[in-house]
Amino acid sequence: MFHRTDSTSAEPRIVATAQYVPLRRHVDRAVAETISSAQPSALDTVMHVLYADTLRWRAQCAPCGDNGSMTEATFRPDNRIATETNLSLSDMALRVARMICPTAPARPAPDQIIVCTTSFEHDLALSCAGRLHCELGSSRAPFAIGQLQDVSFLTAVDVALAMMNTDTTLNTVLIVAAECWYRALSQQVGARISLADGAAAVLIARSSMPGWRVRGLSICTPGTQLSCEDTVNTSLDSPMLVGAINKSLSRAALRAAQIDWILPSTVDSAVIRTVCARCQLAPERVMGMGDGRQSHLCAAQTPARLDDLLGVISPRDGQRVLVWSTGFQGQSACAILEFRGVRS
Repeated sequence: MFHRTDSTSAEPRIVATAQYVPLRRHVDRAVAETISSAQPSALDTVMHVLYADTLRWRAQCAPCGDNGSMTEATFRPDNRIATETNLSLSDMALRVARMICPTAPARPAPDQIIVCTTSFEHDLALSCAGRLHCELGSSRAPFAIGQLQDVSFLTAVDVALAMMNTDTTLNTVLIVAAECWYRALSQQVGARISLADGAAAVLIARSSMPGWRVRGLSICTPGTQLSCEDTVNTSLDSPMLVGAINKSLSRAALRAAQIDWILPSTVDSAVIRTVCARCQLAPERVMGMGDGRQSHLCAAQTPARLDDLLGVISPRDGQRVLVWSTGFQGQSACAILEFRGVRS
């Protein structure tokens, strides 16, 4: 568990991560595409209205075959998706939060909680942020960041660091990202991505513990509506992402060669190679590449992949991870995490 220190002598750093991803299950897409036409419930109707607005970008993400880009014939969606059958969105969020902040009198609660989510609680009267605040006993009012999909997490990190920079009494911020998709709706986005259930959490603290200092964080969002070619099918190697990565390196006063690990939001090796070539990043330092078919945890994607990475590496002081994330509407974000050992 984290140690509280004098806020004037310790800079914020990521000191703990956790994730919960349920088992992958077969999804019958023919059933998932529509609500039963018999007698949809009032909840079904309400959830469809909510998600119609939340997922309005999905109608633009139909496979684009005319320009030779990714098509259904090239990329078959994975019918085995991480699917939660027992826990609600806030249940999963609470589970990962307690992995980092166990409930115990001797363990202080986080000062601030930030929730990231794109999906909704099935119980629309329940607030995930409010529940975590109540269960964990945080000292400040929680809030949520959403609708930026995978970019939500780095946005929350940016907000957390800004708050800690202006308020030296704010010592710990717990960021929890969770997704649980309503079963009557399709979980398919374009030809390659299937929306999955899961949750992940990150604790940022002023601490003398080993942790990861955040440098050069950059967030870019498009100023205009993007076409299908610029959204989920090809946005992962868009100029906006390349610009975000280059801006992060510039802000941190680093060269691409000084990055030890690269953690992309996608596992598509073709996309990763393109981005690495444009940003002069070493592709052999990328963690986790595949065939482009992926179960996507949306807002929880980046913190879950970060937890995976930190569980398998043994960093030395000063080593760095470049993390990038993308949303389905052209949003892009990048941050460089620099390892800091125990302060002498």
